[in-house]
Amino acid sequence: MTLNDRALGGLLALACGDALANGVEFSPRGSTEITDMHSTRRYLPVGQWSDDTGLALCLGESLAKTNGFDPADQMRRYEGFYDRKEGWPCELALAPGNTLGAALKKFKDTGEAFSGSTHPLAAGNGGLMRLLPVVLAAHPDTALLRLWAREATRTTHGAQECLEASELLALILHHLLLGEDKSDALSAAADQAWQSKKILALARGEYLNKPETLIKAKSYVVDTLEAALWCFASTSSLESALLTAANLGDDCDTVAAVTGQLAGCHYGIAGIPEGWLNVLVGKRHMETLAKRLIGMTPQSE
Repeated sequence: MTLNDRALGGLLALACGDALANGVEFSPRGSTEITDMHSTRRYLPVGQWSDDTGLALCLGESLAKTNGFDPADQMRRYEGFYDRKEGWPCELALAPGNTLGAALKKFKDTGEAFSGSTHPLAAGNGGLMRLLPVVLAAHPDTALLRLWAREATRTTHGAQECLEASELLALILHHLLLGEDKSDALSAAADQAWQSKKILALARGEYLNKPETLIKAKSYVVDTLEAALWCFASTSSLESALLTAANLGDDCDTVAAVTGQLAGCHYGIAGIPEGWLNVLVGKRHMETLAKRLIGMTPQSE
């Protein structure tokens, strides 16, 4: 499997996970069953993703256009996505979550690109859901992808746990892109220094032996990352990983989007069911963007 196959798989599976689960977001676990893209209780067209994917595309397009990291450009694109529906193909308007919305308001008022709240109680999952493009753009420079993972998150989510969660996810994705075994990639950051004991527990794989009843698919960043890692680690195919995530309830579309990043970079584009790709909105654009990102020679200025 080539690096391009893994990069394409990661971005497309992010969108597929989002598209699978966004119709049942915040529903109680067990209240419905997602089996494919045509499952019931949708509020968006079949194959249409939500802002989880939309903001990932905004971030990727910013990285590609600037050939580097421009946080103000990223924030302008997020603002345009919500305020002017730029890059959003549906009539239904989407609204940002509380932490993201507050950061965008601060950016509009002050021009400060790094507007994410640093309060520990504002540790939402908005940085995780859109993370993959910075990993693709910085790969294989480990130091750069760790830096960009934190900085891309800090624009809207500045809590320490958010920054460390994104850095941990970025390191795991990096090792998956290198083609490492799943278990090796998941444990690759276990010996790193993490300030958060909860992030350290994830890096050490303490979720591996947890039953599903103890996995929380909440919007708290630690819960989201743990759920995604658990779904990826406890299944043996991309399809089963994403369907497991989609059926966790609560903030399952974001969990599925994060799971898609992991599973896609591991199984590659060939692991995504053809029926999902056939209906995925914006598939060709995502393929072009993923190839552009993985082929970048980025500038860090």
